[in-house]
Amino acid sequence: MAPVLIVDMQTLWLISGVTVLATAATLMFLRSLHHPSAPVLGLQALAMSLAGNALLVAGLTAHDHESLARGVATIGVGAGAVIACEAVRRLYGAAPRPAVLFAFLFLLVAGALGFETLREDSAMRTAYVDSVVAAAVALTAVRVARARDPAAEVVRRVLVGAGALYAITSIVAATLALRNPQVASGMASDIDTVALVTMALGALVPMAITGLMLAAVHSRMADELRALATTDPLTRLLSRRVLFDSGEPLLASTRLSGRMVAAMMVDIDHFKQINDMHGHAAGDAVLRHCARQLRAGVRAEALAARYGGEEFCLLVPIERERDAFVAAERLRHRIASQPCIVNGTTVPMTVSIGVAIHEHGQRLAQLLARADELLYEAKRSGRNRVVSADSPADQPDLALLVV
Repeated sequence: MAPVLIVDMQTLWLISGVTVLATAATLMFLRSLHHPSAPVLGLQALAMSLAGNALLVAGLTAHDHESLARGVATIGVGAGAVIACEAVRRLYGAAPRPAVLFAFLFLLVAGALGFETLREDSAMRTAYVDSVVAAAVALTAVRVARARDPAAEVVRRVLVGAGALYAITSIVAATLALRNPQVASGMASDIDTVALVTMALGALVPMAITGLMLAAVHSRMADELRALATTDPLTRLLSRRVLFDSGEPLLASTRLSGRMVAAMMVDIDHFKQINDMHGHAAGDAVLRHCARQLRAGVRAEALAARYGGEEFCLLVPIERERDAFVAAERLRHRIASQPCIVNGTTVPMTVSIGVAIHEHGQRLAQLLARADELLYEAKRSGRNRVVSADSPADQPDLALLVV
């Protein structure tokens, strides 16, 4: 194939090295902004640092392609690629596998130094390193292809494609190194189109993969921020603000369908005593336990929120008015019969519930205020009971009838 471009490989390597090191520094800064992704970004920063320094060494020793420094540079670029593969694996939930990582690094270093010891052509060394990198990248692409990432599914798929492209590029680079050793060593003054494209992809694809990793991390951060804005961080129920934002549409939709909505205000009995006797960590565990029981005890269409402190609120669509009391009584009995276990200690708990039925023209705030009044009536009447508008506070325990 005819020569198409004259390339100054020394300048290309130096510029690439500086760019990669700048990317590594950026990753080190970004890892401090998102603690869950810090190990992944730190590992990727290490990979980029190795590759960046190796490219600088390659650029500085461009006229001495048989030197030990050039061999170290080749190993550094390959090691950076292998460590980057581990970072991508961990980004998509793979357990750390240091033994596999060290095995690849050992094969890389031992093989490359073996060629150096045998005084083989540097092209053989380059081809060997590219082959090891291709294997590592291909295995990583397969692992990522089997993963799922709801926060950034498109990014995951593009990342798989970029990994496959990088593996193919490494294989082509290994083949070219064997066919034209001068290209591999940077001694050729002219390079054909295939070699040029291969080298360009070898430099650009790793940077693109780093960008895709950052995009995935950004999407996850955005999801976490949305979750923090809409859910209570301790119980994972809806926040009070979202309850009001979603509650009014729920009232309107059920009214159109001919159904009703029951508001249930739920309060953990003697919660302060639980904190005093077992500690605040146990109190948090009790709150989480109660939240799980409430969420599991109602249908998916119901809204469950932490209203404040040890108080919760449920908006439950119902068919008949009497269904509200029965549903609340089931919840009360469910919680009372399943105590919270904290560090091997059983912490018994009960709840009091006030139940109000939505009336035509009534706003959500008015409905919740009425349910709150009935809740305090239940607490004044002895706790561990359900009180609704049409049931007296001394209503007998119906748990055996409704569970």
